[in-house]
Amino acid sequence: MAGPIAIVDCNNFYASCERLFQPKLIGKPVVVLSNNDGCAIARSNEAKTLGVKMGDAYHLNKQQWAKWGVRIFSSNYTLYGDVSARVMRVLSDFTPDLEIYSIDEAFLGLSGFADPEGHARILRETVGRKTGIPVCVGIAPTKTLAKVANRTAKKTPESGGVCYLATEAQQTAALAKLTLDDLWGVGYRLPRRLAEIGITTPLQLRDADPTMIRQRFNVILQRTVMELRGVPASTCRRTARTARRYAPRAASGGTWRRLRSWPRR
Repeated sequence: MAGPIAIVDCNNFYASCERLFQPKLIGKPVVVLSNNDGCAIARSNEAKTLGVKMGDAYHLNKQQWAKWGVRIFSSNYTLYGDVSARVMRVLSDFTPDLEIYSIDEAFLGLSGFADPEGHARILRETVGRKTGIPVCVGIAPTKTLAKVANRTAKKTPESGGVCYLATEAQQTAALAKLTLDDLWGVGYRLPRRLAEIGITTPLQLRDADPTMIRQRFNVILQRTVMELRGVPASTCRRTARTARRYAPRAASGGTWRRLRSWPRR
């Protein structure tokens, strides 16, 4: 499948799910904790602004968070799985090529659409209206660049939650604002090894010799280089199963329950 690829990412997904049934929490700092209330695994934008970091231990920060007025929630994976399934069903109305990547992310093939960005804006509005979950959409020629576009959409309020990196100039400008560990598939260990051969930025990685990258590292990083150049290493694989499979059932300790009531929009 050729053509643009989009990635839809639910914003602060677990926190957004908790707000669905408590609209008074909109605009308030919200934190969702891991199993056994160990640490922060989801934060609203307000909580991030206060300085709550991913992985912060609850028992060490309980008093400070209380002073800040942060609302704390234990994980509710049954709820998150149900909301995820609803979001994915809405997304399936917008493309025949839907690949569910995780509980709160999906790749969409947009081949054949005359106006991918306009289509994405309608998609974003529809998901918000039908599910109550805010999302951002990144569009680009490859999955890796679509991830870059999505990050740009999140970090740029004037984008309206949608970013389309259609041209090389747009892709270069977006990559120039990132660090290596911001890139999908690079992580936090590779930058040190890349620095040893003089590669310290995403643009330098994009412009590196793919054969050399494969020889010194692996084929996966070589594919990342090609994708940063706009050459797809993989396309969207249609997901035959439902979104429910992607929620961590074992962590919820039970079977799925359908929600009997849903906030009307």
